[in-house]
Amino acid sequence: MRKNTSQNNTAKSVKTIATVKTNKTAKRVARKTVKRVMKRPTKRTAKCPSTPGEDDGLQRLQKVLAAAGFGSRRHCEELITAGRVEVDRQTVVALGTKVDPLKQRIQVDGEMLRRSKPVYVALFKPKGVLCTNSDRQGRTRAVDLVPPEFGRLFTIGRLDQHSEGLLLLTNDGELTEKLTPPKYGIPKIY
Repeated sequence: MRKNTSQNNTAKSVKTIATVKTNKTAKRVARKTVKRVMKRPTKRTAKCPSTPGEDDGLQRLQKVLAAAGFGSRRHCEELITAGRVEVDRQTVVALGTKVDPLKQRIQVDGEMLRRSKPVYVALFKPKGVLCTNSDRQGRTRAVDLVPPEFGRLFTIGRLDQHSEGLLLLTNDGELTEKLTPPKYGIPKIY
């Protein structure tokens, strides 16, 4: 008898499953429930407002370096992790280190951080000039056409050596990162 009972129970559960599978309304309800659960946004906790005087003047080191014209934030992160950055004569290798650029001494490869404002230069690049910051062959670069008072600049985007046209130069790494990558969709006219 037990075999019959277990067979009957199995048959009942199979019937129930078959009913659910063939019932179109049940399928729709199940799908909607799953979609609703998947679309539900995750809850985020709001950041607590910082108390006055808590982080006054402190900024992430890679952001300070990028603003000073040492490259993009990603490049500055590589400089930090490679041990090429010093703060108050101590090598820093930890990302996210907070510094006060007005009060602390910051160096990259022995070069002092310049506390200058962002510089933006519009330059008409003539033919035969390169859009690079270093050239081993000693050819003329776009940055060579700008007076040295502007400090360390780099080009936003590139033009071929045999092209001419408007070129932007800056020491603002954040702006360069916003304008250069194709993922941001900034149109360029050649």
